[in-house]
Amino acid sequence: MQEKNLKLKVSRIGPMPMILQILDKLDLRSKLLVALKNEDYVDAILILLSNVLIDREALYAVKEWARTYGLRLSSGTEVNDDRIGRALDRLFEADRSTLQTQVTLSLIKKFNLKMDQIHSDTTSVSVSGNYENQNKKAIQLKRGHSKDHRPDLKQLIYNLCVTNDGAVPVHFKSYDGNQSDDSIQLETWNNLRSLLQRPDFIYVGDSKLCVERTLRKIDAEHGLFVTVVPRTRSEVKEFSKELSNGDVRWQRILRKKSRTSGEFDTFDVALGHHQLREGFSVFWYRSSQKKKRDAFERKDRIARATERLENLNLKRLRGPKTEAAIKKKIDAIISRFAVQAWITVDTKIDITEKFKALTRGKPTKETKYRCIKIKTPRLHIKKNAEAIAHSQMMDGLFPLATNTKKNSLDVLQIYKYQPKIEKRHAFLKSTLNVAPVWLKKNTRVEALMFVEYLAQMVAAIIERNLRLAMKTAGIKNIHSLPEGRSSETPTFEQLHRIFENRQRQELYENNVAIKLFSEPLSLVQSQILYFLEVAESEYLA
Repeated sequence: MQEKNLKLKVSRIGPMPMILQILDKLDLRSKLLVALKNEDYVDAILILLSNVLIDREALYAVKEWARTYGLRLSSGTEVNDDRIGRALDRLFEADRSTLQTQVTLSLIKKFNLKMDQIHSDTTSVSVSGNYENQNKKAIQLKRGHSKDHRPDLKQLIYNLCVTNDGAVPVHFKSYDGNQSDDSIQLETWNNLRSLLQRPDFIYVGDSKLCVERTLRKIDAEHGLFVTVVPRTRSEVKEFSKELSNGDVRWQRILRKKSRTSGEFDTFDVALGHHQLREGFSVFWYRSSQKKKRDAFERKDRIARATERLENLNLKRLRGPKTEAAIKKKIDAIISRFAVQAWITVDTKIDITEKFKALTRGKPTKETKYRCIKIKTPRLHIKKNAEAIAHSQMMDGLFPLATNTKKNSLDVLQIYKYQPKIEKRHAFLKSTLNVAPVWLKKNTRVEALMFVEYLAQMVAAIIERNLRLAMKTAGIKNIHSLPEGRSSETPTFEQLHRIFENRQRQELYENNVAIKLFSEPLSLVQSQILYFLEVAESEYLA
């Protein structure tokens, strides 16, 4: 009889206390309440934010997920997909620009972020569906240059800026799917200048930043930049001529061991003064590891393109087998592997004659025949040795342009932080699973990207706090990897894996809690909680 009155309630904890700690420090609830003007909508957005960070479910599955964590709305009701959808509508209509500024300024102040160097980069987020009759006030989901290699899908462009202090996101904006990267850079710099109320930070970007109008504008406003010079610029061709003539001398400036391969990467810089036509300084670098990668990539692309061309069955080619049709098929393969400069393909037409009787039956000496000429296309693939040799000469080289007064080594070190932002994009697409989007309205998609940005920010701050605490304590690594392996740079993904199975069990008798149960914390869990200043009581009964 007594057992019928007993009930066991199990609640998940996971990394939720770490997330809530950051949200409280940012005072995100109160900022959202000012923007959305509805507590239930604020709760719905915060629950969605937590879901994006922990499990990333479709909206219809968030209700069940929130129930396992004991998350409810302020009104006491459970969240559902309809409430989240309307919360996203309200977020789209709100002044998200002001909200983003307030959150970012709070982030900088609360966590004492250094803002002297900011890295910018874009990625594409693919969406499935037709998305017809889109709201013109929101981003337009269109086909464009897909960085996900999905030209068949519509997309949006996601621009992100991070600091060199932990790669923490401090600015983002979504753009139409066909927006070009070079048109985004100047707007992004202006937004950052307005945010910081000063222009003297170093703005770092890829080759899309190296546009004359953009560079001149940033320099005229007393801004600083470091960017890659695109290979299409005339200055690159001029340097390649100097290189081929043997007029370039190099000086070793850095020798660093790679964390991935374990090999040493040496960096040389070309001596002498080089500059863009706009007058900005250019440093030419040569990397030993990049030289190997460039050579391998070229060889691989040529091999794959050649194999595809050799396996091209021209006899079974659909449509008319004219030279124009064959050339179109060949050009598509060459363009796909980007080997135009290294491979030339000639089409040869072999003509054979076949005689066919004009009448049926067994042929006789009076039988008349018709001559049929059969054209068989044949490809002659030839490698351009001169172009390949020229490319080999440029292997491992990359030019950086800047208007700073930094020396060549400092400029190189500044740009070498750029891959950190690429890891943030990878985190967006892998851990946060930004795609598929599962939303039908482009207005809600735009609002969801704001939530994704907040999720990136929270995860980055947790990582930064942990690594800073380790550095302060003199701890070089913690055993946060599978099988107890150590990591010098623990990530949010690792913390999520370590805490994802943490739960709390409550025993009720006649709806009254009489006992709490929880598993003891492991050594690495206690260590992480100590570094993050999260109370162990959040995980223990």
